[in-house]
Amino acid sequence: MLTKDQILDRQVALLVQGTPDAETASAVSLIASVLKAIAQNLKYTIYFVIQDIEGGWLLTPLSNHDNPEMEKTTIYAYCDRTPANIDRLRLNDDHLECGEYNIVDMLFRLIGMKQVDSIVFFDRATDTQNGIEIARTDIEELCEKQIKRAQFGLQKLNEIKNNPNISNIA
Repeated sequence: MLTKDQILDRQVALLVQGTPDAETASAVSLIASVLKAIAQNLKYTIYFVIQDIEGGWLLTPLSNHDNPEMEKTTIYAYCDRTPANIDRLRLNDDHLECGEYNIVDMLFRLIGMKQVDSIVFFDRATDTQNGIEIARTDIEELCEKQIKRAQFGLQKLNEIKNNPNISNIA
């Protein structure tokens, strides 16, 4: 049986392999460690999402009780199909179904969903009131930092290559 770490590595590899070209694969590889690190903080490697027949995730608008005009849009992700189906059935909509997703894919997909503020992950099948919220902007910021670190490293490497005094030392 694979460890959680091995499963996440496999999910990252599948995400990179699924990119359309080498440049995109390179960019996805850069942020993969961020996605994996976030995924390691969650209990499961697969979650279930209520979605429409075309695969569009159900968006849930939430308002702040203390500040009602402060609204955000979130997606609920369930650790088990049963609570996801219970919530789906409560909505009484024949066009909704439960989709199963790798955690790494979900986090990657969230980055591109500008209309969504967060995903709430429910790690207990018996509790869909208390979840772990992961904000899209937090993932974006961590990914940007990772890309900047990589660019800085590449810049330093090029400086070493282009400076004959430094490269002769090695």
